Amino acid sequence: MIQGLLSDPSFIPVTIVVALFVLFSYWQKLNKYIIHLSIVYVAFLVFTALSYRGYDQAEVEDANLAIEDSSSEHVDTILSAQTNSSKDDKPDFESSSTFAIKEYIPKEEKVDNLPKTISVKRLIVCENINFKLRKPIRIRDVFLDSTSRIYCFAGIKNPDKSENISHYWEYNGKPYAKVHMNISVSEYFRCWSYVTPKEGDTGQWSISVMDDQNNVLEKQKFTIESYADSGN
Repeated sequence: MIQGLLSDPSFIPVTIVVALFVLFSYWQKLNKYIIHLSIVYVAFLVFTALSYRGYDQAEVEDANLAIEDSSSEHVDTILSAQTNSSKDDKPDFESSSTFAIKEYIPKEEKVDNLPKTISVKRLIVCENINFKLRKPIRIRDVFLDSTSRIYCFAGIKNPDKSENISHYWEYNGKPYAKVHMNISVSEYFRCWSYVTPKEGDTGQWSISVMDDQNNVLEKQKFTIESYADSGN
């Protein structure tokens, strides 16, 4: 009991605080408060010591240990084992009731089946973005492969709730890049992404705005031509 009291993490801080209050009361000649502080401190010691005594007894009486755990996220079963302490410290596994196999039930993911109200009001491809004004610059549908960046600028209406969308870039009908982003509630939410084409990446390109269920909300096609064939 005394050992438990001394090991209590609150014992030393409480003792220091009470000692400081006692010294302050003595210094200010408030001797009547020293008695009250002493009574409170003694009560703290008694209740703390008794609580540790009860805890030690509970530890001695609890001879059976129940273990239930899962060591992997992909485990299909969870084993619940109960072991009894013996004199030679060896676990005593007996009947089939020792192990109980429980079926692993994964957590259900909430699926939003409500119809989407998000829509694309404007989708264009351009050479640059005025980030201060949030406006596209040099809008076109034909680019040269020497262009440093090609931007997709989208203006989206999202009246109900925050939604996740993606900008899906395709090159000659094959996936090229997919950029994910979150759209806040807004009458006209402006967002953009870009690709950096390499020399020779000529052909047909497209950019699609897709919702979180991979439905295409809007799609825009454009072409990249070779700088060498442009006559410049």
